[in-house]
Amino acid sequence: MIKKLKLKNFRNFENSEFLFWKQKNFIIWENWKGKTNILEALSLLSTQSLNNIDFNDLVGFHSDTFFIEAEKYNWDIMSISYNKTDSKKIYTFNKKKTLKSKIKTKINKTVIFTPITMNMMYLSPSLRRDFLDQILLNTFDLYSKVLKEYKNILKSRNKTLKAISEWKINIKELDFWDEKYIYICEIVYNYRFWLKSFLEKNISQIKKYFWDKINKVDFIYKSKIKNNIKNDIKNYLIENRQRDIILSKTNIWPHIDDFDILLDWKSIINFASRWETKSSIIELKFLEINFIEEHTKQKPILLIDDLLSEIDEKHKNMILNELNWYQIFITSIRDQYENENIIFL
Repeated sequence: MIKKLKLKNFRNFENSEFLFWKQKNFIIWENWKGKTNILEALSLLSTQSLNNIDFNDLVGFHSDTFFIEAEKYNWDIMSISYNKTDSKKIYTFNKKKTLKSKIKTKINKTVIFTPITMNMMYLSPSLRRDFLDQILLNTFDLYSKVLKEYKNILKSRNKTLKAISEWKINIKELDFWDEKYIYICEIVYNYRFWLKSFLEKNISQIKKYFWDKINKVDFIYKSKIKNNIKNDIKNYLIENRQRDIILSKTNIWPHIDDFDILLDWKSIINFASRWETKSSIIELKFLEINFIEEHTKQKPILLIDDLLSEIDEKHKNMILNELNWYQIFITSIRDQYENENIIFL
């Protein structure tokens, strides 16, 4: 848990320090005053950027560098400094230089709630895939390397398909990349299906938010995999090789998968009300917390950015009441929270 945060030349904070409680911390002020920047700094310490902002855009207006330092309740201190002149990043742990990967192991994982999270089921399937991948990235340190390798192999296979379609290379060149693609897909799916099994097993917890009006809840992972990962991928690549060559694109496997939730056999993507969808997504986020905690043996830190103003009182209470045992950082424009740590900007 984080006790203190120092920011120097980070976005709109020239030299600021904040003290936090072990549970709920509300960051209160009007919009466009920098509330989210505090959450961004906290998320960077866990190496998961809140909004994926380029480091150059995080440096204060009149500076070339920024500095973030966090002190935990166990007295450990970690920091990130960045100089945009040479794009140099320096990570320290207890005042000694270290690697980014080491910092990642020294701080609790973060789980992020944002308004776009509440629209995940209405928007592009890529958001839902990103949701699954982010849980795995947050839980398993090796998954970052696996996902990077997958993307590189996919890119190389697509380049090979294009070269074949343009008669630049022989079709047999594709055999090499097919073999590598099958290998890395199998690893990605082993992780994905681990999470899939957890969600399938626990998704029925959503029912408690519907006061027994829903009898059955199912998590449905949509994929071409039917029986055996390796064989299914291999057979599909063989059967669809000519199509892939014509399109110069790999049209199968993790990067096009999707998921849905069924409430009494009805898809929340196509049939659910806003209330049912929001309740389901909030439960998915709770299950994300449970999954990370189960596999890392640590309670994650929760970052809730401008979400409470976007949802009704019942959903707001669902979040605040369920998460009493976690350290939470919440941005809001309203000061209506009693007996909590309130930070006014």
